Amino acid sequence: MSSFERLTIEEARTLTRAELLPRIEEEQKYWYHRIQRCMMQPGDDEAFKTFNKIMHIAADPGHASSDTEALLQGRPLDEDYWRTPLGELGEL
Repeated sequence: MSSFERLTIEEARTLTRAELLPRIEEEQKYWYHRIQRCMMQPGDDEAFKTFNKIMHIAADPGHASSDTEALLQGRPLDEDYWRTPLGELGEL
């Protein structure tokens, strides 16, 4: 597994969704590798919960649905969703 830095709530607040998604993908690989190989250690559960919280806020399926609807109806997309740090949006 390649090395990476685990995301923290504090760091995620300073990043946009566009910046977070590649980091989330890398960390997701890390966690699923540990889970599939039964390599979880004591204390990993809290770090995994933190990761899941960040992931579920950053990849909001409800917003993806509304963006799809906007595209179909010819309305503009919410650019702040991708370009504004989560902390400034008040989402994390």
